[in-house]
Amino acid sequence: MKIPGGGHIPFRVFLKRLYESYGDDAVSDNAATLAYYFLYSLFPFLVFLATLTAYLPIGSSVDILLDRMRAVVPSQAMGLIDEHVHGLIGRARPSLLTFGVLITVYSVSCGVDLLRKALNLAYDVKESRPFWRTQVMAIAMTLGVALLTMVSIALLIAGGKAGFWVARFFRVGPEYVFVWRWLRWPVTAGVIMLAGALNYYVLPDVRQKFKYITPGSVIATLMWLVTTWAFGQYVAHFGNYNVTYGAIGGVIILMTWLYMSGLIFLLGGEVNAILENASPNGKKSGARAEGIAAPPAAQRPSAMPAGVVRQAAVAERSTGDKNQGHPHP
Repeated sequence: MKIPGGGHIPFRVFLKRLYESYGDDAVSDNAATLAYYFLYSLFPFLVFLATLTAYLPIGSSVDILLDRMRAVVPSQAMGLIDEHVHGLIGRARPSLLTFGVLITVYSVSCGVDLLRKALNLAYDVKESRPFWRTQVMAIAMTLGVALLTMVSIALLIAGGKAGFWVARFFRVGPEYVFVWRWLRWPVTAGVIMLAGALNYYVLPDVRQKFKYITPGSVIATLMWLVTTWAFGQYVAHFGNYNVTYGAIGGVIILMTWLYMSGLIFLLGGEVNAILENASPNGKKSGARAEGIAAPPAAQRPSAMPAGVVRQAAVAERSTGDKNQGHPHP
């Protein structure tokens, strides 16, 4: 397969490296932690957004946001979100607004910081920036994503109203409704791809140029849309989580969807790192910039991969259990 920027890598080799990175960088474990932070911050963010609409003349923005979410979030999980948010719309709560901002920024920034660590593992570099800088960067990315969300909502509101006015003027209302219904999907995909590209560019401790379209952001966005649709169909037609988990079935579905989302975007970062390391014009594994030699292997995270630590702990417990059952003389 061709590498953007020059060079090529056999597809079999690419899949092998991706599989090895998946285990060595503990992608599944990091995705589970990300899912917790996402779930922890989702409702404070929605509470903040619902409270904010009580002070702004855009009360329909929450409904538009929920409509966009309803298109991708599984129905049972969306029912849980709908019930929680609609109970708060239109209630002016200044203290809740402030509290929601603080909780949302803190919880989301924790998830962003974890994503930074995971991307550093993908590029096989140790963090060299001071602690305060990484925390400020995580908070700035959190606020940036929130601003991107609000801007996308505003564009949907303004674009929809302006488009309907033009369509009524030219008497093509039904045609516009059909086009607008399908046009929102590319807009949603574009916003998701932009958020992914910004995270892949800002968070890892490597020097690189910003690119809106990267293999990782494209693959992650497409995989996320397809996986979300497939999981929603499975939940709607085959998976009856309420029978197994009872009242918390919606929470389990939401948690599973968040886990899959985190897993996909972590894999997107791994894809970018693998292809850049394989390119003759890209950074080598462990290097922070093009043309700079990587530190010795013993000084890189790959010297003791995160996944290996977990596997070693499991093996040690297993060996210990066997030794207890069959003591040596």
